[in-house]
Amino acid sequence: MTSKDRTSIICKVLYYCCNISLFAMPVLLVWVWFYGDLIAASASSLPASAIQHPLPVWTKCIMVLLSATVMAPTYWGLFSIRQFLKACCAEDYLSSQNSRYIKRLAFGLLGTALLSPISCSILSVILTLHNPPGQKMLTIGINSNQIILAAVGGLLFVLANLIQRASLIAEEHAQIV
Repeated sequence: MTSKDRTSIICKVLYYCCNISLFAMPVLLVWVWFYGDLIAASASSLPASAIQHPLPVWTKCIMVLLSATVMAPTYWGLFSIRQFLKACCAEDYLSSQNSRYIKRLAFGLLGTALLSPISCSILSVILTLHNPPGQKMLTIGINSNQIILAAVGGLLFVLANLIQRASLIAEEHAQIV
């Protein structure tokens, strides 16, 4: 099996995985937040009285919308990377459009990394909104996942610029020949 065949196979597998994740992410998001109170109750890092049980439906809806807002840039990037993988399945690797697709994913990952700490703070306030005074919480969190997400987004942005340069060089060579 040549590397060209392997690349095509990997691109096809990733393309189908990307399509599945575009469907699975919203379903998982709704499922997690509509069972969020049960998940939070089983979390050992929170006191048992920290979150009201059961959570009101409007609170769950706000949490879904807020999480969807944080996920939206990455979701937008997944649509773009799906187009990139589709082009790669057709063996179109070096095009300026492909570099745009990768840049969109990079910006999506960076956007999610930046929105995530803000979302964490807002969610903690919403989850403890109904608690009596003195038991309401505000959490501020920056973790390694957000830092890694931002780093991967930056790296993908650099790679997209390199692909863009390579596509310009390929176009020049095509004009010469």
